[in-house]
Amino acid sequence: MGLVIKFLGQPYPGREITVDDTKDQVKFGRGIDCDVGFPEDMAIVSRDHFALRRELGGYKFVINREKPVFLNGRPVYDDQDLPKTAEIQLSGPTGPKLRLERTEGGPSNQVKTEILKPQQDLSEVVHQTKSRGNRTLGLLAGVAALVAVLGGGGYLIAQSLQDKTTELGTDVAGIKQDLITVKGEIPALKAQTEALAGQTPANIATIIEKNKTSVYMVSIELPSGTRMGGGTASVVLLPDGTKALATNSHVADILADIQGDPRLAGAKLVAIQPKAPDYTTLQVTSVKKHPGYDALNAWQQQYFVKAQTFAAQQIEFVPGFDVALLYVDDPTKLGEPLTYASREEMAALKAGQQLVLIGYPMEQLNGTDITRPEPTSQTGIITSLTSFFLSSSGPESDLLIQHSVPATGGASGSPMFNTKGEVVAFLNAGNIILYQTPDGGTMRQPSAALVNYAQRADLLLDVAEGKADAKMPEYMKQMAEADAALTKTPDAFIKDLVQLFGQEMGDQKNVTLVAEKEAAMDTPVPWLNDRRGAGVEVTIEQPGVYVFAGASLDRRIIQTSIYAVQPDGSITPIDEGIGLTPYSFVVSQAEGPAKIFVVVADMTPVEEGKPLPEAGKAKIWVYRGVPGGAGG
Repeated sequence: MGLVIKFLGQPYPGREITVDDTKDQVKFGRGIDCDVGFPEDMAIVSRDHFALRRELGGYKFVINREKPVFLNGRPVYDDQDLPKTAEIQLSGPTGPKLRLERTEGGPSNQVKTEILKPQQDLSEVVHQTKSRGNRTLGLLAGVAALVAVLGGGGYLIAQSLQDKTTELGTDVAGIKQDLITVKGEIPALKAQTEALAGQTPANIATIIEKNKTSVYMVSIELPSGTRMGGGTASVVLLPDGTKALATNSHVADILADIQGDPRLAGAKLVAIQPKAPDYTTLQVTSVKKHPGYDALNAWQQQYFVKAQTFAAQQIEFVPGFDVALLYVDDPTKLGEPLTYASREEMAALKAGQQLVLIGYPMEQLNGTDITRPEPTSQTGIITSLTSFFLSSSGPESDLLIQHSVPATGGASGSPMFNTKGEVVAFLNAGNIILYQTPDGGTMRQPSAALVNYAQRADLLLDVAEGKADAKMPEYMKQMAEADAALTKTPDAFIKDLVQLFGQEMGDQKNVTLVAEKEAAMDTPVPWLNDRRGAGVEVTIEQPGVYVFAGASLDRRIIQTSIYAVQPDGSITPIDEGIGLTPYSFVVSQAEGPAKIFVVVADMTPVEEGKPLPEAGKAKIWVYRGVPGGAGG
């Protein structure tokens, strides 16, 4: 399934671009690597404005929230499906317009598992918490990714029984008496088993019945009274004796989105109690998120860039510190507060313990009335406990609960109880599988592995009790330690890159080092908004395939780019036969010497109004490859 892209006006009225179905990603912007390019002076379009990612017979948008794209007048969110035909506009009313049309290709039976994503609920309608593609580093002149392809118990039992039988010898009478005794005990054992089997459902039913009226549906209410989507929140008692609602931070973010979107003028965020006949509805007036949520999200975004540029391990993380309080206009009308387990009990949670969820899963489910909601319930067990960096390091940091409780979109923020009816966690994310639909779109379905994610509830208590801010220095330290552990050293980075390059060239012997140099990134780069960088000129003497790579020596995010040096000393970007990725480039060089100017620049994110970081150091490598060894 390919694409036909047509400019509907400026800057190239009527121009059509056709993209075949072999391209995994189609990039739009002013950058030289973009498949759909715009003039350098069209500042309303970013250099790397957005992309379309091909998967499952269709395309999905890859969106940066700071670089808006509009579809039918509404902003496109990351991972949104591209319809068969669509008219989009970049940046706003004065931005360029394009018509995109998918061309039909052959059938596909691909099934892709998407992991570690927040549940798709109303927060994804107006707010996307993440911008995560599944891109992998490619040496786009043909450098392929390296793929590493890494009982007898029954006999032992039988042998043991045989040995025991031998030891017993001819004591048949004794064995017979033992059997008669066991047989006589069977009725009593059966009665005990039935009694135990009846206790668990009765206990769970009691937990659900006692707590369900304190678990609210969260919804956007339009001025007309129409309600959209669903999330989940539950009543919590605050230290001052007042009440609020506990939920996820990514659900709480909806309030700011409503308030900041003129198209939702007059809309409000409401919480509805599932208690007939009133179904009390309260307006959410303010929120309080865990301070670690935005901090960890920023860390994850930076790590994602590193991972996609081959400088760190490829890992996708679960949103962390994803808990928040919702304050309503009349808290006295809230239901009874839920009971929380003690902090000691939460820290002592173990794999195998049972969990009970009460919430409002709605995605692809029938039978839910948003105006008169009735919560659903599910049970499962804890499968493991880890930190937000997906490794176990002890109760203090193992705040991510992995579990087998079924859940789907709408259940975000659902409280999860232990078998005593105490809150121990809040559901926030899950594993899903994307299926292709007949119209070329995709459908989400929970993974058969049934491993989903929740935040330990003492994080919410920290927010309610005002303790979260004091713990942030330790959490920031954990992020720094994780970054140091997962980020590759420059030596590891270049070894992995050369390994891939050698594989593509047919043998490691076909790859040779042409140049390497360390440089201080202390010179402003005008075309990168004066980001500090360093440049190195390299002379290519022989034909071949060349890899230009740069890595930071102090774990920064850097961008590497290459330019041809003209006879008059000027430089021009090279866009022939190269694949742009922030850390590596591949170029085929024709016969005869040529001069290439390699630029590395510090692209570490900087808050608006804050100064650029001090000059860092980078190392640059140039490798030459000869496919199959020919022409060496």
